[in-house]
Amino acid sequence: MEITMPDSVLDKKIDEAVQKRLEDTGLIGRTIDINEFRKKYCGGKSAEWVRQMIFDRYPEVNFDKGGWVVNPRTSPQGRKAIIFEKQAAKWIEKHKFELDWNERII
Repeated sequence: MEITMPDSVLDKKIDEAVQKRLEDTGLIGRTIDINEFRKKYCGGKSAEWVRQMIFDRYPEVNFDKGGWVVNPRTSPQGRKAIIFEKQAAKWIEKHKFELDWNERII
């Protein structure tokens, strides 16, 4: 049995598979701190900007609620934010247009 399909369909499927493989292998299990996160994903915004505009406004990012940041703020449980990079990168990509990147911190 032989299956034929247009080259454009095949190219698209190959591109999707390669992209998924790159996403899955590059960040699996990697954690970063808030400084690396803010520089890499938030345009160099301050750590406090990230805490107020992302961690405080979107409580679902908190690890305790199933999210990707452990200790979003200093607490008796811990002082340092630990960010699971793969999940954080996906979240930023999904929410990048919801964030007001020009908003100033209080």
